[in-house]
Amino acid sequence: MQQARSVKGNIFMNEKLPRILLIDDEENCQRVIRDVFNLEGIDCVTASSGMKALEYFERMDFDLVISDIKMPGMTGIEILRSIKQKKPETIVIMLTGYGSIDEAVKAIKLGAYQYILKPVIVEDLLAQIKELLGKIDSERSVSPLENISKSLPAGKTLLGKSTRIRNVAKLISKIANTDLSVLITGESGTGKELASTAIHYASDRINNKFVAINCAAFPDTLLESELFGYEKGAFTDARTSKPGKIEEADKGTLFLDEIGDMKPSMQAKLLRVLEEKEFQRLGSNKSKHVDIRVISATNRDLKSALEDGSFRPDLYYRLNAVNIVMPPLREIREDIPILANRFAKDFSDRLNRNIMRISDDAMAALQRYNWPGNVRELANALRRAVALCDGPEINKYDLPPHITMEDSSEDISSPIKQKSLMLEDVERDHIINVLQIAKGNKSLAATMLGIHRDTLLRKLKRYGIN
Repeated sequence: MQQARSVKGNIFMNEKLPRILLIDDEENCQRVIRDVFNLEGIDCVTASSGMKALEYFERMDFDLVISDIKMPGMTGIEILRSIKQKKPETIVIMLTGYGSIDEAVKAIKLGAYQYILKPVIVEDLLAQIKELLGKIDSERSVSPLENISKSLPAGKTLLGKSTRIRNVAKLISKIANTDLSVLITGESGTGKELASTAIHYASDRINNKFVAINCAAFPDTLLESELFGYEKGAFTDARTSKPGKIEEADKGTLFLDEIGDMKPSMQAKLLRVLEEKEFQRLGSNKSKHVDIRVISATNRDLKSALEDGSFRPDLYYRLNAVNIVMPPLREIREDIPILANRFAKDFSDRLNRNIMRISDDAMAALQRYNWPGNVRELANALRRAVALCDGPEINKYDLPPHITMEDSSEDISSPIKQKSLMLEDVERDHIINVLQIAKGNKSLAATMLGIHRDTLLRKLKRYGIN
């Protein structure tokens, strides 16, 4: 087997070589499989323990994982559970001896793709892996990500090359033309509203309205009138009749952002609309029929909210027919250059600048930073950099100082870092940074943060920010 012939004959057409993670405590097995795979143009990363494997898994993007079942310390089953919890779409193949068939069957039930008996015949394993990677590559060539981005309105683009973002696009393509309710989860700033917009514009409801409302931006009474609308005289200030968001979204899509902050009394009223496809404006006894597709989003752990009684189980299961998980930016670092370059171009055009590129040291700083504010924070950082940049190239000193700190790449699990990673501290610092960029303009800062101005004012009061 010669390297030149093997690489030339590689079946994978993407510029990026396929990468697999091999976990086995037998160094001999590791070495043989790794050498053969590398000769065939497959980047094979090896780990001798579960802890080391999960460390690699956090930092790198893998097309699939091969793991032995019987290992000292963390077993293959435990590794599988951890991988499926972090990235459920990952393909995992288990290696097992004849004495561990029961464990292998258990692994399949837990989400493993298949199991292969040891001792491994490397040529057979290589053939199977090539076939599987070929299918993965073929699916990628269809590029649902590109198709979705083409249908989105100007200024909204779903970007990335990571497996997780491609899988989000693939799932959106599959469910767009159904009427299934979708629950989008993920940290703040990961692009949940963008994903909901993509679903609408990839669906057959594209010619009707996409109506969004932030459930955390309104008090209960005001949220009810915003959702359901009201008749003239329904309350003191109701001088005219007004349709609500539910009515506006008829035959289109209703996006309920921060659904986890909705109070139980409102949850019951929303559930009735979803079940009966009918609603009444405030102050009216007349029911109106409505045909809407509901997409909701939250950065809260709704399963915990179910346990403490703050979120209704019946509404949760009604909203969660399909769950889309938007990954945090720190887990898809390979997408940072793509996103950063796009933001730099867009803001350069908007601000009438002539930005040509991002310098290597600036890009390295962007890729080291852990992005607690995710894609939204990255966009704000690039907006600032474009505004401050004096020439055609964004340099490291154009970026916010906290991003370019040399220790930003230190282990975030360090006890020294724990205090600065408290969610409230991160949010407070992020709001202060955005206010500085907006030069104290609260309306502009709220727009940059993607929240209602009243929500920003409440947060300023809560955090004591003047």
